[in-house]
Amino acid sequence: MALTRKLLVITAAAKHDLAGAARRLEGFMADLDAGRIPEEDR
Repeated sequence: MALTRKLLVITAAAKHDLAGAARRLEGFMADLDAGRIPEEDR
């Protein structure tokens, strides 16, 4: 659930701030690649 919520926040941000959404997505992907998954989704 937290994973979906994070993606929805990034999508919503993209509607107003594409550069900011890109930074959030990069950070989110880096967290996933490092094995850091949101607590609710474990």
